[in-house]
Amino acid sequence: MDKSNPQGNEFKSRPKCRSTEEYRFRLNGFCKPVCIFLLFVITLGAYMAAFAGEGSSILDLQLWSDRTTVPVRSPSGGSITLINLNPEANSWYILQLKKTDGTVADYFHLENPYPETQLLELDHDGTLVLAEDSVQQRYDLLSGGKESLLAAARKVKRPFVELCDGRLYLRNPTVGHKTRKEWMTDLLRDRVRFGEKITNFIKERFYRDRYRKTALQNPQRNWTFLQDERKSPVRIGVLSGTGMFNLKKMDMNFSLSTEPADNIKPGYWYPIPGYPGIFASVVTPEIIPDTLGWIRKGLISPLEQKETSALVYLVAFDLSMFDFAFALGTDHPRVGWSDRVPEKSRIPSLPGPDGFDSVGPLVRTGKVNPRDVDRVAATFAGGFKRNHGAFKWGDLANRNRGSHYGFIENGVILSTLQPGLATLVAYDDGRVEMKTWEEEDAASVRSIRYARQNGVPILEPHPVTGNVRPGSLVRDWGKGNWSGSDTKELRTLRAGACIQETHGSRFLIYGYFSSGTPSTMAHVFQACNCRYAMHLDMNAPEHTYLAIYRRDGSHFVVQRLVKEMAEVDPPVDGQELPRYIGYSDNRDFFYLLRKTEGSE
Repeated sequence: MDKSNPQGNEFKSRPKCRSTEEYRFRLNGFCKPVCIFLLFVITLGAYMAAFAGEGSSILDLQLWSDRTTVPVRSPSGGSITLINLNPEANSWYILQLKKTDGTVADYFHLENPYPETQLLELDHDGTLVLAEDSVQQRYDLLSGGKESLLAAARKVKRPFVELCDGRLYLRNPTVGHKTRKEWMTDLLRDRVRFGEKITNFIKERFYRDRYRKTALQNPQRNWTFLQDERKSPVRIGVLSGTGMFNLKKMDMNFSLSTEPADNIKPGYWYPIPGYPGIFASVVTPEIIPDTLGWIRKGLISPLEQKETSALVYLVAFDLSMFDFAFALGTDHPRVGWSDRVPEKSRIPSLPGPDGFDSVGPLVRTGKVNPRDVDRVAATFAGGFKRNHGAFKWGDLANRNRGSHYGFIENGVILSTLQPGLATLVAYDDGRVEMKTWEEEDAASVRSIRYARQNGVPILEPHPVTGNVRPGSLVRDWGKGNWSGSDTKELRTLRAGACIQETHGSRFLIYGYFSSGTPSTMAHVFQACNCRYAMHLDMNAPEHTYLAIYRRDGSHFVVQRLVKEMAEVDPPVDGQELPRYIGYSDNRDFFYLLRKTEGSE
């Protein structure tokens, strides 16, 4: 690994004794122990840094990166280095410019939009070579110094700037969109003393059940529903004789072809017209029987009436039809220390658990690459911010520096995946899995394209029997890091996800719980025939956002899961400008791309 730019942790001067002669030949009783102690601290610090593998930037986490360096053939000298951050993914590259003294002069973050077929290489004269099959194209992006093509592209106020006839993108820093509520929340948490407590007080007093939705059931007679379960998810297990919900009395924003009109049978999956491979369903926890006895046995908490009657909206995606991806927002999640982590789990000399507090020189865009926009079928908000994305209590707080939630984008490790955490993973071969990360899984990191951790599992298989069970910390507010309030009031708007595997098909199911707890989520997700489930984000529609898309000529047709989500990205000049696609956002997100022909 390139260690040419280490952190400035060196001592500026050596400890002095009373005289040079005394220092060289005779340390008196005071100076000798001080010098020995300082020497011990320096040695120990160097040993710990070497042992932990910490570096000065995120580049040091990329153990499989491939580097090519060539000298600059000009009077100014220096060198140019092209870094393929993960050759397996072949997507993100860093072009690094160094001066003659070895210091870094500049970085450029490049994105390869054709990672399956196109390679980037650096020629001996510093030109960039784009190779596809036997065809090679050379591009001089650096000549001209401050007037080079790369320098000009950096001045363009767009997160993605086309280079090399559209065969390459420069990723540019940009400001991600925030709602007024998010601006105020970040201001309180980052700038105001006790800002977190103020935020929690507001959430508990004014937002606890603000988004709770209910709907009366309408009994229907002589009602039938024909559903081809070979092509759709298996029905959700609800009590027999359950009535129907009236869509007009709900705030679900999807257009469903229902029969009878405007009524939906709880637990059944309805295809969304115009959006193949995407289905929607609605339930309430009260119509789901405790078939496995989890409430009776105390494996999950008893459910309160306000959560049992609250609507749960579910959206299922046929994974055989989509590629799955994840992207950081422009600001969140961060990579420094979480304030929640106990002092004993911190290393004070490091700015973050991985040795840094910024992803630089990588650039976060908070937006889907323009090359993929036409394929986008859906987006949904990611997980907790870094400040809430680590543990304050329990075993996980006391190991691995507080067990900060990890994430990977385009094959690049941005925060180390930690054992014991619920993880949503997409591999290079297209597989999508949910699992609790284990120590031995580190061997497979190189083949991971995208990953996001968010707390502990809601559902997981028993390690011996394999039977589905609630996560061991579902009932433990502190050790499970379920957020909520300091008074342990867990009921709020929450989102989660699970994977259903039945009849040889696999469906990713997103759940929007208008008012619920982790126990509610476990109760509902097990009825969805899922074996593993995890939490996403919570408290507001912008944090639990989900939208689906299709093209209608040159326009996007956007359907958001609930009406309040439209407030996050209202139309501009009558045109849809959807979040994560039409503009950059400050928060991380998942997205699904329709597979191209022959991509399976």
